[in-house]
Amino acid sequence: MLALPLPLLKPCRFLRRKNRFLVEADVGPLHLPNSGRMGELLLPGTPCFYLPRATPKTVGRLLLLESWGVLVGVDASLANRLLELLLKEGVFGPLEDLRKEVRLEGERLDFSARIGGKEALLEAKNCNRVEGGLALFPDAPTPRGARHLRLLSGFARAGGVAYAVWMVQHPLARAFALDPEDRVLYRAAREAEGAGVQLLAYRVRPALEALYLEERLPWVWLPSQEDLEGHHQGRG
Repeated sequence: MLALPLPLLKPCRFLRRKNRFLVEADVGPLHLPNSGRMGELLLPGTPCFYLPRATPKTVGRLLLLESWGVLVGVDASLANRLLELLLKEGVFGPLEDLRKEVRLEGERLDFSARIGGKEALLEAKNCNRVEGGLALFPDAPTPRGARHLRLLSGFARAGGVAYAVWMVQHPLARAFALDPEDRVLYRAAREAEGAGVQLLAYRVRPALEALYLEERLPWVWLPSQEDLEGHHQGRG
């Protein structure tokens, strides 16, 4: 099993969210590297684990929290490192070259690679929202995510290889779906799939010592509002 080691973490308790990237804990203010709402996770009194690293505004960085008896990862930036781990292990094919944070049409994509003799672009996304075993993305509208998918679509149509990979840092996930409530992202993902972009999701099991990459999750397409409207019109 592939694992991304974590530094030594310390326990704390979540008190409240101060703004998008800052939370108050019983040890002081912590950086939260995640723009999702996480309303079902960030509950007052929730046990958490953070990396002590003092800055002018914080005493550390929040990485893990407990929910329903399991650890959930909340550091969205670690999705990149997990995807890099898969790449270097050859999961997508023989890796011949790898470049990070590639600029394309004014946007930044996570990786450009040469895999098995073919040029590839890859984007990593983080997910920690799970409802009834179904991992759902996004937790908040993400126009940036839709733009990334459109860039991958254009690259795939031009003959390149493209991947969008979601890392679900929640051990209770059994399948993955895009939330059709974010219509712009959902539509961009449908177009990306049609263009040949590989849409993948992996379950990650967080532990205090490491993030363990487990199995690839089944992908579920939930019906969009347009699908439902078309169905009703067809019945009419």
